[in-house]
Amino acid sequence: MITVFLDFDGVLFDTLKEAYVLCRHVCFGTDIFEPIESEIYKKFFRYKFLVFNSWQYFYLMKVIKEYNNLSDEEFINKYNYYINNRIKNEEDLFEKTYMEKRKWLIENYPEYVDKLEEKFPFMDMINTLDKTKYDIVIVSRKNSFAIKRKGIDYKIIGKEELLNVVNKSEFLETYIKENKPEKAFFVDDNSHNLHPCKDIKNLTCILAGWGNIGIDEIGYTQEQAFNLIRE
Repeated sequence: MITVFLDFDGVLFDTLKEAYVLCRHVCFGTDIFEPIESEIYKKFFRYKFLVFNSWQYFYLMKVIKEYNNLSDEEFINKYNYYINNRIKNEEDLFEKTYMEKRKWLIENYPEYVDKLEEKFPFMDMINTLDKTKYDIVIVSRKNSFAIKRKGIDYKIIGKEELLNVVNKSEFLETYIKENKPEKAFFVDDNSHNLHPCKDIKNLTCILAGWGNIGIDEIGYTQEQAFNLIRE
């Protein structure tokens, strides 16, 4: 078998608008259904690559709120300053509220959430793989219920299952050792998740260039990533 580990947000679905309206609501009190402001969203989109755990959105929004007209370097430095000087009680409250509001939004307004999310063609490409040859596992910091609602029937390792690991690499390495696939691939749009995996035997890491990659990064196209997996 060939194992394919896939991130969800930024790899299978573009869910950034959903994350933004939730962050905006929790941090600024903005109505969830308020139209998205293009200029602020551009910043959110540009610097989202800095976030690979939901609590980090608290600090991304903090920089966006408190500072205007920063260069890329200045913005990243401010963000890293906050990450290195965390306000634990405030970030915990943010994440708790963020998760509660996401669950409320999905349960009560699923059609609105669907409008905020867009499936990438890569999802359809993956669906064409022969399931007798490919073991497909979604590994995401998103809640499992939010992934399952998309009708996805692959193995899902969500936020709940990853609570006790610092990086996805810990799960991937254990899974590979236990299941011993012929080879494995890991597709993620955040290089913070890929770098710790570089020494895992038989694992090929693929940076999803169609997601929210770093400002100076160049990743694979959807076609390139799929062809690499299918070869």
